[in-house]
Amino acid sequence: MDDVRQLGEMLRRYAESEAHKKQLFESQKVLWASRITELFEHIQQWLAPVLMPDLLTLNREPYLAFSPSVPVKTSTFKTEKLTIVIAGKPVEFVPDVMGAAGQISLAVMGLTAARYGSVSLMGLADGSWQWRQANGLKESDVFTFDGNFLASQLQALIPRERG
Repeated sequence: MDDVRQLGEMLRRYAESEAHKKQLFESQKVLWASRITELFEHIQQWLAPVLMPDLLTLNREPYLAFSPSVPVKTSTFKTEKLTIVIAGKPVEFVPDVMGAAGQISLAVMGLTAARYGSVSLMGLADGSWQWRQANGLKESDVFTFDGNFLASQLQALIPRERG
C-alpha cells in the first residue's frame, strides 16, 4: 500500500501545482492585457498627428491570443491586435500567448522584408518595450521602442519617387 499512498501524494502535489499555475496565469493575464492596451494607446497617440485617410490608418480589433503550446481552441486570453495601414501596406501588432515569467511578445508583421527577418516587441519588467529584429542565426538587434523609432520603421514602407 506504500506505492498507492505515494501515488496519491504525487497526484495531490500535481493537482496543487496545476491549480497554482492556472491562478498565476489568470493574474498575469490581467496585467498582460492592460500592458497591451497601454502600448496600443501610446501608438495611437504617437501617430495621431499624421493620420490621413487612405494614407495612414489605425484599427484595433478583438483577438484571441494563442501559441503552439496553447492552441486557439483552448486559449482563454482575449486581447486585441492593432493594424496600421500605411500607403496601402498593413503592419500588424499581434500578441502571442504569454511566455516564461510573464514575458509579453507581439509579432510585428508587414515589416519583415528580407533585411529584417522577424520582428517582435518584448515587454520589459520596467514597463518599457523593446523592438527585436532577428535575422538568421545571429544575435537579435534590439532597440528601444518609442514613437520616433516606430515612425522611422514606417517610413521604409512609403514608396520613394524615382527621378
